[in-house]
Amino acid sequence: MWELLKQGGVVMYPLGFCSLLTVAILLERLVRFRHADRDPAVVLRRAEAALKAANSPPQWPDEPAPSIRAIAAAFAGRGLSSERVEERVRAVLSSEALRLSAHVSIVGTIGNIAPFIGLFGTVLGIIRAFRDIGQVGAAGPAVVAAGISEALVATAAGLFVAISSVIAYNLLITWQSRILRRAEIVATQVVDMVAEH
Repeated sequence: MWELLKQGGVVMYPLGFCSLLTVAILLERLVRFRHADRDPAVVLRRAEAALKAANSPPQWPDEPAPSIRAIAAAFAGRGLSSERVEERVRAVLSSEALRLSAHVSIVGTIGNIAPFIGLFGTVLGIIRAFRDIGQVGAAGPAVVAAGISEALVATAAGLFVAISSVIAYNLLITWQSRILRRAEIVATQVVDMVAEH
């Protein structure tokens, strides 16, 4: 396998770096998203119990979940008008959206550029094949084999990295949207609960 990858030429270095970067970001985001994802029903039950338990504003732990942070913002705004509470919650949700999307665009960019890096390797391989023909003065299979092999390996590697990155990007975007949608559902209901109390 290593020998096959070495045949891809110089473009295998940036493709390898892009592949490692994609895996690192994917793993880091999966861990963060797992901690940020909360079941809206469970969170709402906690919020309702906290509102009924005491007259003072409930204190919420600092958790990496957008829904929990939205509730904390709503509770901190008790006594303000509903519009002001909604503004606070919207600001928190916007901040959480930025926090969740950190580094995800890098994965999307790698998915877009990896085929072009592979295509660059293809061009270099074809150039090498023609150079070998020029040096030998003949165009037999043995003469062009190394250049064509480099071109094909680079193309395959570029496509592999691109496909993997696009799958990872779509997975992250879908999960991020679900987390934020759940947080919005929780925030809307908690703002109404805070207004009633």
